[in-house]
Amino acid sequence: MIAYEQLYHLDVDGIKSAVDSWSEYIRRYDAMDEAYDAQVVKNFDQAGWTSLDGTALYARTQVVMANQEFTDAVTEGKGIRTVLQDAYDELRKYKNDLHQLTEDAKKDNITISATGEVSLTNPDPDGDKPFIPTGPLMPDGPSVNQLKVEFWAAKIAVVLAAADNADISASHALRRNTGKGGDEGFNDKTVKSVDQDESQRASRLLKKYEKGEKLSPAELNELERLMSHNEKDPEFSRMVVDSLGPETTLRLAQDLEASTSAGGGDTEKYRNIQNALANNIATANKDKEFSEQWRRDMAALGTKRPDGEPAGPYGYQTLSKLLQEGDTEGYPAHMVHGLTDDMIAAEKKNPDIWNISDSVYSGDDAEKKAVVDPVDNMLGIMSDHPRAATDYLDPKGGNDRLKYLLDDRDWPATEVSERSHKDELELDRHEEDATNSRTGFGLALEAATTGATPGDERIDFNGHTAAEARVMQATIERLDDYGKGGGDSTIPENMQKPLARALSDYTEDTHAIIAGDHKGYGNEQDGTKDAWTDENGRSHIGVQERSVIRVLRGVSDDPENFNQIYETERVYAAEVMGRASEEPGNANENWEVPARDVGTVMGAYNAIGSDVILDDRDERKQWADDAAKQRYHMGGMPLTLIPQVGDTAQRILDQATYDWSKDIKNEADAKANSQNAEDQAKGMAGTRDIIDAWARDRDYDEDDNAMRQVKQEAEQSYKTSRNSTHTILGHSS
Repeated sequence: MIAYEQLYHLDVDGIKSAVDSWSEYIRRYDAMDEAYDAQVVKNFDQAGWTSLDGTALYARTQVVMANQEFTDAVTEGKGIRTVLQDAYDELRKYKNDLHQLTEDAKKDNITISATGEVSLTNPDPDGDKPFIPTGPLMPDGPSVNQLKVEFWAAKIAVVLAAADNADISASHALRRNTGKGGDEGFNDKTVKSVDQDESQRASRLLKKYEKGEKLSPAELNELERLMSHNEKDPEFSRMVVDSLGPETTLRLAQDLEASTSAGGGDTEKYRNIQNALANNIATANKDKEFSEQWRRDMAALGTKRPDGEPAGPYGYQTLSKLLQEGDTEGYPAHMVHGLTDDMIAAEKKNPDIWNISDSVYSGDDAEKKAVVDPVDNMLGIMSDHPRAATDYLDPKGGNDRLKYLLDDRDWPATEVSERSHKDELELDRHEEDATNSRTGFGLALEAATTGATPGDERIDFNGHTAAEARVMQATIERLDDYGKGGGDSTIPENMQKPLARALSDYTEDTHAIIAGDHKGYGNEQDGTKDAWTDENGRSHIGVQERSVIRVLRGVSDDPENFNQIYETERVYAAEVMGRASEEPGNANENWEVPARDVGTVMGAYNAIGSDVILDDRDERKQWADDAAKQRYHMGGMPLTLIPQVGDTAQRILDQATYDWSKDIKNEADAKANSQNAEDQAKGMAGTRDIIDAWARDRDYDEDDNAMRQVKQEAEQSYKTSRNSTHTILGHSS
């Protein structure tokens, strides 16, 4: 590894001088080549010498060979000059990076010694405290000072590693460009750049490995270095991908999958090569013209199995699994979109192509299995690039991809054949859903509707883009069959958690839709309103209330999901109350209207929770306890960091500590045991808790008539909404 002081003081001007010297060498040999051709070759040919003993032919051969040596000298010189120029450009850049890094460190109270040692210039005693709480599992947590030193040391290491790679690459290229020397003369097989040299070497090693030949430890180390160093280099990537071709690439992907799964001391090296190959494919495909041709070539193999493997994976299955191993967030959108479209076009010709088969005896249960679904794999990759996911699924302009995936696609499954114990004859054939069905699709929907990477810790009441809102609008509508029902019971399991996170991101909209009569939103009488954009440029959904409620119910079987949407609504309810005017208004309307809205929405949410319990009452009481125990994953985040949420909401929730799971269990019991449950408000305590906390925050008397009226209005709205929600979900009295 190149040392800090070596790079810091590197004489790059010496490399530049060598480049200039080789330019002069090339000029001189080029002139000699021209002179030899004009004064020797042409004169020899014009002399017309012939002989019967072959002497003239021999002499002619010698003249031509000498002429070729001059030409080869120029070729070799140009190759060496190019390598030196590449080395100069890269090493100068890394030297400048190191100097800049050293200057930047000074501004951060960091001193870097002459040998690259990092220390604090003026250590802060408070910075020696652990950055995170320590405990039995980690008694010595890192301090702020320690983390800062490690951060700058890591930045230095990255620059030194890059410079070292550039040095090694240039060294290898120079050796290969100068050839073996000796009697062989000048080397006419020189490369035109370091990228070309390294891509040729990497391709040879990859092909050797793919053919089943064992790579020596030195070769494996070299291949890992070549691939990792150049995985984001466009020229290298195009040359490697082009040299391998689609067929070899797919075989290579299978071999790498086997090597990374087999274990052993070299597993990590093969995993790095696998990651780099996926990145090479993505980097090469950033060139749209290259990408279109590469996809056409890949399409010819996408629905074919490897030669001699009648049960092996199809080409698209192998490719999608390889691409999952790369740095997916940096993949070009046109490649991911195009490949997904290609795969969909292929499966439309054979809808069962990705299915797998299983056989059981009659009466036995088939084992639940996962399938390799290339379309779902690509959608999962797309989810790491939210803008690409949004653009792909946006229904604007007649784009029917979302319709196909939600309504029309025959999702891959296990085809189960039930056989007779007696004579092995098939008695029945049916399909079992794959355990991983729609996993990638669910994540893609979350990314497309929120504009954020799936699973990110966030609550965002700051609106969405028009495209994001259109995707969410269409998703809710299609899941609930445009208000006809089904959204509460037909959402596939692997889509529920991502959708719960996405729905919590739309809490401002779902709150307004359930509360009703808010400007811009649709209502039950007028039917569904399209996604729309307000005067501030923030876009919203306008789905019917009953569809919103059924889809919220559809994601709530998992207590963690319900906790997600419920806690987010509590945050927004506190914000709604916090925004209420300081003055009650002529008829108390400035306080009663937001309180009625909160009561309406909390009534719906409690009814959704009680509906889960009512589906299996004795068993599901535990569900409510589990939901309450789940700490919403944003719970520790200061609400002041959440867009559109202020300090007042934070203070309200700090005081509103009632265990809301009791409300849900009370509502379920009341609904199950009482014919007059619609006249009661057993689950109202949590809503009152929020309103009381709001009153205390403003120093209002909770028992004042004005406050009592606010809570009475909220209670009436709560009961009405809870009852209508039960009706929507099929639990009417």
